[in-house]
Amino acid sequence: MKKMIAVLLNVLALQVVANPEWINGEVVRVDQARNRIMLKHEYIPSIKMAPMTMPFGVVKELPLDQYRPGDKVRFQFKVNDGTLDITRMEKLK
Repeated sequence: MKKMIAVLLNVLALQVVANPEWINGEVVRVDQARNRIMLKHEYIPSIKMAPMTMPFGVVKELPLDQYRPGDKVRFQFKVNDGTLDITRMEKLK
């Protein structure tokens, strides 16, 4: 099952790279030590992912210390070895 999900995410990654979309979400937890963030996100059309709460990897350039649980954000991501890594993130007002 994990291999099937990884293959699907890699195939759909081409769409994400070609046209990065902004996804709205809310910060649930920040793990600076592991460079991860848990977000409750809306539907992601490019990979047909239902709204859910899940962990994301984060590129090292993104300053996680600026985010707290409850912050409303929008983010862009890339598929990396079957995981979703956030490449850009902004707080919403």
